[in-house]
Amino acid sequence: MNLFVANPDWGWWIVGYFFLGGIAAACYFIAAFIELFGLPEDQPLARLGYRIAFPLVLVCGALLTIDLNRPERFWHMLFQSEVVHEALDEGWPWSAASWSTMAYAPMLKYWSPMSIGAWALFLFGAFSSVSCWAAIWPAGRVARSLSWRWLSWPWHLAGSALGFFVAAYTGVLLEATNQALWSQTDWLGPLFLSSAASTGLATLILMGRRRVFGATTAQRIGHAETWALGLELLMFAIFLISLRSWLPVLARLPMGWVLLVGPLMIGMLLPLVMRISWFASVRAFASMSAPFVLVGGLLLRYSVIMMSPALLEHAAVTEQPLGTPTTWLAISPEDDRERGGGPGASVLNRPDPIHPRSKVIKDE
Repeated sequence: MNLFVANPDWGWWIVGYFFLGGIAAACYFIAAFIELFGLPEDQPLARLGYRIAFPLVLVCGALLTIDLNRPERFWHMLFQSEVVHEALDEGWPWSAASWSTMAYAPMLKYWSPMSIGAWALFLFGAFSSVSCWAAIWPAGRVARSLSWRWLSWPWHLAGSALGFFVAAYTGVLLEATNQALWSQTDWLGPLFLSSAASTGLATLILMGRRRVFGATTAQRIGHAETWALGLELLMFAIFLISLRSWLPVLARLPMGWVLLVGPLMIGMLLPLVMRISWFASVRAFASMSAPFVLVGGLLLRYSVIMMSPALLEHAAVTEQPLGTPTTWLAISPEDDRERGGGPGASVLNRPDPIHPRSKVIKDE
């Protein structure tokens, strides 16, 4: 524990949600992009993306619910419980008056990242469920309706926007806290978004190995994975640069080495070498990089989430984990605000050093 925050106590449930949510969002986005701009021979890949996205969204919802202290109250994130109970007392759903009351039940706290994220996941789940239904029965009524031009473009653009938001939201959520490390960078959102793209493409490559799509489509998706890995590598480098003052501290902790080395070596550099070297010319090796991309994406989210508790534990043991009291106070999110009394600035942020109160001998 430090002067400002306590351990968030997040475990594998949240790690799994962050990881699978990114894959689901990327698969949907890729599928929607192919639907709008892809070639006819790429349509099997689009249907595969929809069939992957919706089950993963369901798993993400289950993981979030299990992680709650009161899982049975998960719907309180979306609806006002007192309004729902009032509508039930009025006979919902069998009376018209109860429907009028229930219309006021949805609750969106626009100032709360948790509330916005819950609604984004809920709406993304609704879009992905319909798209999954259309992908499973491409000749059905739902699929034919989504193929209408006046509905196809708005539907796919809205679903892609929600998927884009879900992929980046988890990193922004961490930045919005006052936890050690998380609040010291603005690059977790872009990093998680680029990682979602690479892990989503890797999932499509693995799931499509049984000739779900042709060789031409497989070649294109392989090239896309290479570009996605390059972008993720760039975002990871910028992320580390933004935390350059923390690197000596991270290097002292085992979890810090997991963060600094694991995603970089396993999830980015090794797959890139396999993609751009002689391995890429051998079709049997074309999908070998995909498992490493997935392991690297999982390590990235695990190490980022577990790094803050590791720093707090280090603080409890050493009492000065960053070397000096002034540096340790930099964990406060107000430390980055304008010094000298700007809005929300901490009283600790003053240009003169803080000295302990000393006894002053007054002149007689």
